[in-house]
Amino acid sequence: SMSHFRQWRRKGRQLNGGAAEEHDAFPAALRGGEGPTTILAYGALLSEPSARLTFPHLRDFRLVRVRGYRRVFGHPHLFLIGQNIVDLADTSLRLASLSAEKVVNFGYTSEEEAAGFVVAAFDVELDDAQRRDFVERERAYDLAKVPYYDIDSDCIALPKGRGAICLAGSNDAELPQILHPVVSRIREQLGQGVWQWKYDSGLLPADVYLRHCLLAVEKAGPIAMHSFVNETYLADRNTTVAEYLNKDNNRERVMAARPPDHLLQRFNG
Repeated sequence: SMSHFRQWRRKGRQLNGGAAEEHDAFPAALRGGEGPTTILAYGALLSEPSARLTFPHLRDFRLVRVRGYRRVFGHPHLFLIGQNIVDLADTSLRLASLSAEKVVNFGYTSEEEAAGFVVAAFDVELDDAQRRDFVERERAYDLAKVPYYDIDSDCIALPKGRGAICLAGSNDAELPQILHPVVSRIREQLGQGVWQWKYDSGLLPADVYLRHCLLAVEKAGPIAMHSFVNETYLADRNTTVAEYLNKDNNRERVMAARPPDHLLQRFNG
C-alpha cells in the first residue's frame, strides 16, 4: 500500500489517465470498496468542530483507541515553517508537529503492551476529489489502515474496525516535490530534514501548534485530554506532554502563543 502512495505522490498532478486509474493509484488506506472510510485523527481533529471544517459531512464521530502505536512530536511542522510562523533560527527547536509511529516489539513488555492512545474515529464517504484533497493535505505522511478498539476495552479485546491514520514517514526522499523547498530550508538551517530526527535531538513541540491541539482536545472532553497529555511524547520518546507543560513556564508560554490573524480559525482549536 505504501508503494502505491509513493507512486501517487511522485506522479503528483500528472495523473490524468481517467478516473478509474486515478482511484487505483490512491493509497490503499483510502481506496474504499463500497461504503464509508473511517478516519482516525489524533491531533487537532480530535475536536469535532475542527474535523467538520475538513470533513463537513462526517458521520458517527466517536472516541476510540489505537494500540501498539505512539503519538509523538517528532518532526518539524512543515506548514508553520513554510509560512514563517515558527522560526528556524530559534535555537530552542520549538518546531515540532505530531505523528504516530509503530512501537517496535509491540506486545513483548508491559510498557509496549500499554502503548497506544485515544483517537477520534469518524466515517466519511470519499469521492476521488476528496481523496485527492486528503492526500494533498497530509502529503508528508504515510497513510495506513490500522485496527482500532473500544475506548475501555482490555488487551485481549478484538478490534472494533479499521481506519486510515497518518503515520510518520521514514524517508525524506519519498516526500513530494512541492515540499522540497521548505525541506531544503530546514536542512540548510538545521542539518536535518523531516523524518528520522534523533531521540536526543532536543526537538520540541511548536508552541502555536501545541496550543491549537490542547484547545481542540479540550472540546473532545476529559478522556481525550487525559490521553493527549499522558500518551503523547516529545521527540525523546520519554517526556510526556503533561510533564513538558508542567516544567518551567512552558504551559504559560504555549497558551500565550496566538497564531497570526489570518490563521486564527485554522490554529485556534
